[in-house]
Amino acid sequence: MVRVSNDVPLWIRAASVPCVSFLASGALASPYAKSWSDYNPGSNPNATYADPNAALGSPTRYTGVQFQYEGAVNPFFSPFDPQDMVAISPGGSLTLSFDHDVYNRPENPFGIDFNVFGNWFYALDGNVADFKYGAVGGNIEVSQDGLSWFAVSTRVTDGFATLGYVDTFVIDQAPAGTIPTDFTKAVDPSFNPLGKTLAEIIAGYNGSGGGTGVDFASTGLDFIRFVRLSNPEGNSGNLYIDGIAAIPTPVTASLFVIASIIAPRRRRA
Repeated sequence: MVRVSNDVPLWIRAASVPCVSFLASGALASPYAKSWSDYNPGSNPNATYADPNAALGSPTRYTGVQFQYEGAVNPFFSPFDPQDMVAISPGGSLTLSFDHDVYNRPENPFGIDFNVFGNWFYALDGNVADFKYGAVGGNIEVSQDGLSWFAVSTRVTDGFATLGYVDTFVIDQAPAGTIPTDFTKAVDPSFNPLGKTLAEIIAGYNGSGGGTGVDFASTGLDFIRFVRLSNPEGNSGNLYIDGIAAIPTPVTASLFVIASIIAPRRRRA
């Protein structure tokens, strides 16, 4: 039995039992992919970007270290180090898995359940976004057990280019910012970056780190744990994957706050 101090306000005590149960079920698990399986690089693999481990963990915020052309990732300066992403050429695929169940939540902002990140970016026309480079498509499938798969209509590169920091306003080789974006926050799908400056795009992202938002409600699944990303045969160009991030529900966010309050404090020796 979990005991909660009487010093904790009543509303928090009332929520403590479901909160602890929720936390035990995986709320404190990583929002990013923790493992991969079944990597098929495809018919024309890029040997420089052949490590599927690059798609695990948080998407990239700062890139170019290996090539000595460093800068903060933004919608005009995408990840390009080999450790940042893995390539999937036509006919190939990669399966990523979370370490907890990701639920379909209609109450999530815009109904989005998880984000997919790659290296697509916006080409410049002067100082504004002209078109999205690297938007080669790519299929997304989801599964509860890694055996039965269900396709969603969203394509891998349908969404927004990655933004690493809220306070990065230099397009090329900007230093790392001090305010990280939230990769687990969805961008409003109605936002259109084309014709906008970097500052306008950052404002439009509203704190999000970008990515392609995926709602898997159409599959009829209540939850998923596996995501398969593939580049169809006959497609042109490689598909580069930097990672995936689950979107926490508003309830999850509230429970995180509660958990931080009721958690016992460690005393220094």
